Amino acid sequence: MLNSLRIRIISLTMAAITVVVFAVSATINIVNTLWMRQRAYDTLKLISEANGKLPEDTDELRSMAEFTINRELPFRTRYFVIITDDDGNITKTRTGNVSAVSDENIKSYNELTSHLDYGTYGYIDDYRYLVSRTEMGRTITFLDCSEDREDALRLLGATMRTACIGLILILFVLVFISKRIVMPFVRNHEKQNQFITDAGHELKTPLAIIRTNAEVLEMCVGSNEWLDSINNQTERLDGLVKGLLRLAQSAEIPEDTEQVTFSLSAAVRETAEPFKALAEKNGHKMHFDITPEIQYKGNAQSINTLVSILVDNAIKYASPGGEIFVSLARMGIGTLKTAKLIVENDTELDGTDDPNRFFERFYRSDSSRARQTGGYGIGLSVAQTITEQHKGKITVSLNKNRIAFTVIL
Repeated sequence: MLNSLRIRIISLTMAAITVVVFAVSATINIVNTLWMRQRAYDTLKLISEANGKLPEDTDELRSMAEFTINRELPFRTRYFVIITDDDGNITKTRTGNVSAVSDENIKSYNELTSHLDYGTYGYIDDYRYLVSRTEMGRTITFLDCSEDREDALRLLGATMRTACIGLILILFVLVFISKRIVMPFVRNHEKQNQFITDAGHELKTPLAIIRTNAEVLEMCVGSNEWLDSINNQTERLDGLVKGLLRLAQSAEIPEDTEQVTFSLSAAVRETAEPFKALAEKNGHKMHFDITPEIQYKGNAQSINTLVSILVDNAIKYASPGGEIFVSLARMGIGTLKTAKLIVENDTELDGTDDPNRFFERFYRSDSSRARQTGGYGIGLSVAQTITEQHKGKITVSLNKNRIAFTVIL
């Protein structure tokens, strides 16, 4: 239980932290990308308004710009300008602020942008461009953003590496402190089970005395409705105490209990078949479909208890004259093999009950049939605990007056 609780806490915590960390990293990179995009657009617009050349005079530059200007902007900004007439013919170029552009590049970029409307802002290779109309004619301004792209990729790599390293460190910290986190819960759980066990044993003695006294009175004065009521309630309390003890014992099975390989097929058949006589006595027909030679490694006694609970539950809650089916089959291929146990029966439940609540402790259906069975809503909770201890899964389905409990091991 300690390990499973630690794993659950670590998993949920790491999942939440991972989502937050990568959300923050993504936000940083998106904001940085948007900022660089806007900065490039502002710079292109400034170059266009300056007729294709940034003035070196800082005061003049600042009077034209709508954003904060660094005095080194004219010297570190790499750009070139293509000016054409209305027919798309190149009339002038300005390439003095860039060295990696040839005449062929100029023609190629002009062809790619010749059909674009004024105000179009886009990306070609490492260049962002802006198509505008100036006093010189149709102007296409290109800004070299290769360094910005490299900076963005470096920031992305740095944030991702930092996030991964941080998550690994957080995982080590969680593993180290998780045991201390869960210890109070484990102690409370152990105290609860110990209380149930002690109270159950303490209640056995007064119940035995009450039962004995009732039997003596019955021999002295004969049977009557009051003595019958005492006997009935004593039997109910005795059943409840036994159920509580079984629930506490199922939760106390240590996770490192020695597991052995045994025939699951034989265990299911040997546990379920003795219930056939009881089923027939109650007017039910019981059917078996058990695949032979299915081997399983686990706690054989716990698995027997699991099967016993499910079959006994099916007999108790089967509708009058209804049928009960117990099946065991092998699933999966290769090494990924699992066993599927299904206990199914006809029922008077009409679907208004919530099947997911059947595994809650002390939950019972409100139908009159369910109230007449004498159950206490403990058995299925024990079955779920046993299944989880074997790393399995138990589910219930209710459809057209048929209920089926499915266990995947």
